[in-house]
Amino acid sequence: MDNILDYEPIHLMIEPRTTHLNTSILFLNSHLSVERYLLIFHQGFLNSHKMIVHYVPMIVLAIAAFIYSPTLVMLAPCKEEFDDSVPVCGGSCYQLLPGIGTFDLVFTIFIPLSFIISFNCILVIRVMKQKRRMLQKDIWKKNLGMMIQLLLISMLHVTGWMPIVIVMLIVMANNNPPIIVVQLQASWILLNIMYIAVITNPLVCMFAIPEIKEKMFSLLNSIRIRRQQISPSINNQTHTSSIKKN
Repeated sequence: MDNILDYEPIHLMIEPRTTHLNTSILFLNSHLSVERYLLIFHQGFLNSHKMIVHYVPMIVLAIAAFIYSPTLVMLAPCKEEFDDSVPVCGGSCYQLLPGIGTFDLVFTIFIPLSFIISFNCILVIRVMKQKRRMLQKDIWKKNLGMMIQLLLISMLHVTGWMPIVIVMLIVMANNNPPIIVVQLQASWILLNIMYIAVITNPLVCMFAIPEIKEKMFSLLNSIRIRRQQISPSINNQTHTSSIKKN
């Protein structure tokens, strides 16, 4: 693992993942993958323990992601040094410490992505294997829809993070990584791929999950109706006041 420190540009690649937004989205999507599996195959258990299985993990993961990075930045036994002559001036110094930096990679990236990929693969395999039984009970379309919703959201994050994860693994596994890998570490394009998942996540969730889309359209319609009700009232008041003046 020490060879990570031999390549200074590595901090350019690692820095964006430590933001609360990126970390919390990865955590919550790993939980979503587990929960969607339970929803399809163990719905009774999920309904019976909804508070513990649904609400508590989401709250804990969101708070943990919010606290995690600031805590490491403040408590890490190192001095922050930044180079303001480069587009990305550097990450927190704890990322370059062999022990803490490796734990950070595993905890904030490898574990969440492993959960997302593993449970999505298990979900697809089980749904396809039980297709005949589900067709007999008329639940195939419902489960297929939920599976597609999860896959759309999960693949967004896997696609955004896998290029960076692959580069990290190559660097960590080789004392002398290929030159192209070293160049990719400082690639501005590679760095910004991960932000595609962050920026497009709300849109994908809105269109992939019908419940969210329906609530959004319902909210927009209620706002539009309220404005239409207010507008005639204002016009009537204006007309009445003008008549009185005349």
